[in-house]
Parts: sequence; C-alpha cells; structure tokens
Amino acid sequence: MSSEDRLAKLIVDLYKENRNPPSTAPRVGTVVSVTPLKIQYGDSIILERRHLVIGESLMPGYKRTVELTELQMSGLDEKFPVTIVFYRSSGTTQERITKLDIPITDKPDSQENKIKATITYIDGLKVGDQVILQPDESLKLWFVKDRVWKEPDE
Repeated sequence: MSSEDRLAKLIVDLYKENRNPPSTAPRVGTVVSVTPLKIQYGDSIILERRHLVIGESLMPGYKRTVELTELQMSGLDEKFPVTIVFYRSSGTTQERITKLDIPITDKPDSQENKIKATITYIDGLKVGDQVILQPDESLKLWFVKDRVWKEPDE
C-alpha cells in the first residue's frame, strides 16, 4: 500500500471515528396509507411496512384479556337506557341492566372477586393519524411507538 493510500485510509478512519452518530430521537410521522402501511416523516421520506416495527396495540383487531374488579355504570334512567343481551339456547332475550353484582369475599385478590373479559381494539391506525416514530442506530428500522394524542374539540 502506497503512502498516499495509507494517508487516505487514515483520513477515512479518523472521519468515521469522529463524526456524530445519527440521532435516534423520537420524531412524529403521519400515516399516509394503511393498506399497505406507509408513514411519512418530514416532507419527502415515506417509510414502508418493511422498515417499520409496530406496537401490537395499534393494529385493528388487537385483543387483550383483562380482569374487572370494579364496574361503574351510567345511563340507568329512562333517557339513557342500558341493555344487555343474554344468549340462551332458546334464543336471545334483551333485558335492561339495573344492577350488576361482582361477588365480594373477604380477600380482595380472590378469583371470586374478578371477572375476566376480552377487549378487542377496533381503532387501528388510520390515514392522517400522527404517530411517534423512533429510528434504530442505522436509520433503517423505525419503531412506531404510539399515536400522538389529540386534544378533543371543546
């Protein structure tokens, strides 16, 4: 290797060692397409699905099992009736809920005090949603962490 080549290699190595690493700070992007998923960052960067790692709870149909230990209900007057559907072998009967009891024991953590329920999220990402993005060190893989909170109109 010539002295010019060694000098050039030394300059390249020094440049690599001393340059600032790319920022992995969170950014805000906008969903521009759902199928296929595409998120725009900045004025011209479009991130496609293969570049994204998406939190499961942002996807429509995401299911989560929860335990209910306390329930509060509203709408128990004539103006805001509440109904529940009971499925029985003889058909479907609708009845108005006036009271909902959860068994209570002396032990608050007892299974008898808990009701299991499954929640299915139907509000997946939509076009126009703003999302929190965070890139990896190579800027080739982007993590979609959550939707940006929008203050409700007053």
